[in-house]
Amino acid sequence: MKANENEIFVYVGSYADKSSPGIYLFSFRAETGVLTLIESYSNIANPSFLTLDPKRNRLYSVSETAEGSVVSYTIDPESGKLAYLNEQPTLGADPCYVMTDSQGKRLYVTNYSSGNICHYPLSDEGIGAMTEKIDHIGISVRPDRQEAAHPHSIVADRSESYLFAPDLGMDRIVVYRTNSAGGALVRHDAVPLKSGAGPRHFAFHPSGRFGYVINELDSTVTAFAYDGGHGSLAEIQTISTLPADFAGESWCADIHISADGRFLYGSNRGHDSIAVYSIDAKTGELSPVQFAPTGGSFPRNFALMPNGKFLIAANQNTDSLVTYEIDGETGRLRQVGEEVCVGKPVCVQAWR
Repeated sequence: MKANENEIFVYVGSYADKSSPGIYLFSFRAETGVLTLIESYSNIANPSFLTLDPKRNRLYSVSETAEGSVVSYTIDPESGKLAYLNEQPTLGADPCYVMTDSQGKRLYVTNYSSGNICHYPLSDEGIGAMTEKIDHIGISVRPDRQEAAHPHSIVADRSESYLFAPDLGMDRIVVYRTNSAGGALVRHDAVPLKSGAGPRHFAFHPSGRFGYVINELDSTVTAFAYDGGHGSLAEIQTISTLPADFAGESWCADIHISADGRFLYGSNRGHDSIAVYSIDAKTGELSPVQFAPTGGSFPRNFALMPNGKFLIAANQNTDSLVTYEIDGETGRLRQVGEEVCVGKPVCVQAWR
């Protein structure tokens, strides 16, 4: 246990050469919203997406390169510090997302450029040899970005019976059933999005009744009703992430829902903002609340802190982390504290 229960560990992934710091560990004080750098880690190229496994006290990171790999670290529960454990190749180019199951037994990675999903077993020794690789095949209407399949993330439902992989290149959310014995994936469905939408990241509502995908290319969020018994999504609504008077170019990135299920947040790169919506508890529909400027350029990923009171956004092109206080009643964001300088930050994960 940590000596101070108000301390939250924040891990930041970035685009960096292997010889340079790429993963950063910060202490975040929940009572003040202040970030303090503890340590940084090199020897991994482009650790652009991180995930945490509290079950095993592990951090997993992709190495987003043409060769592609996924790396595991142990986490010291008192200091938050990382120690290298092992790594495995992803046998594909530009891995951009990694997730584990709730038991810390299985790990899944999406290779963006190669268009496939990889599956690995986990143990105390780290990441085991890949047991499965599934190729996505398909295109959509934009030859510049949708010339091939590009799975961008993979997320499990609450039961972990189904996994959902938004594919930006196909304009589909590919749904898989999991084999309970070994976690093997069986293709179950492919949910279509509007042509040219470019689905990127997906989030389930805490109730399990709704799911939401943020669409990178047309700057929208699509809300779905979710039937967990059948693993099926039914579209409810698609809403813009941009204010009506915005006329420039912008691309969405990340999406998160507050723990109480009342608010949804999405990042805009170009408009450089966090879009805030209220969620109707009965229908799942979204209503715009705010477009909060991030004070920098190209906010890729962001994280809601475990206490539900703060949000930290990463501005990739202006090398900064920005902290917001969240109004618990309205969901609105208010920037607090000083910006923290980090080279090309692109992922934020919090661990308490």
